[in-house]
Amino acid sequence: MKRILVNIENKIYFERLESFCNEEKIVLKAISSPEDVDSEPFIVIVTDKKDMIDAYSVKGRVCIITNEKPLNHIYCLKENFTNTHLRLLVDIIFHGILLTNYYPSLMPYDFHKEYTISNDFFNIDRIVYAMTADFVLFFKFCELEKLRVGISEMITNSIEHGNLGITAEEKFKATEAGTYYELLNSRLSDPVYSKRTTHINIDLKDKVLTVTITDQGNGFDTSKLPDPTDEEHILRLHGRGIFITKMYFSKIEYNKKGNQVTLIKEVP
Repeated sequence: MKRILVNIENKIYFERLESFCNEEKIVLKAISSPEDVDSEPFIVIVTDKKDMIDAYSVKGRVCIITNEKPLNHIYCLKENFTNTHLRLLVDIIFHGILLTNYYPSLMPYDFHKEYTISNDFFNIDRIVYAMTADFVLFFKFCELEKLRVGISEMITNSIEHGNLGITAEEKFKATEAGTYYELLNSRLSDPVYSKRTTHINIDLKDKVLTVTITDQGNGFDTSKLPDPTDEEHILRLHGRGIFITKMYFSKIEYNKKGNQVTLIKEVP
């Protein structure tokens, strides 16, 4: 359960926070003192009472609503904050990044980004967050989290099955034998595979998000994708990434070779 704790005097601030939490399915709990902070986990304590910052800081992360200069190590929201600012705040706290100023007048209409990444298999979630930080300006958390999962799954496939050339059967046998990480590390240290990279192209234009992921592997026959819901495959712990991603994006397209996937999602 995601929660935000608040101790706010200004009724307008409270109503904005309440609206945001209702929209994002986050529980909002009003507190009147540090003693009201219980043992259940929470995202942040938001207050407009500057004199309470030190007392609340002992309990966890604190955000002050003020137009004054931000305090060191304290998150800050300007008094004209919007739902976009709140999404940025929550997203940044989840990923342990310092909060930077964001101005609504600077809202991007579209953007284009390109990345080339090595086979950094064990940091895929961090890489995906870095690439999708701007997505918080366009999608609610319920959509944003799904998009990140889908992109992570496809990058994982591009590295694992594409660049490192680990087949589904090889992965299944190694997983069953408990030797999967030995297989993975042997490919990561093999110069034949280790120097390969993945190219990622991200476009957001005309309210359509397009993410294209291209690896340097041999590709595969996309017409023979197994259905993980079939009785033959239902107990296997892998092979579900494409199936999951199809649920989270509007459309998925592969090139003829099978080493490039394009994910398409309409922006609300």
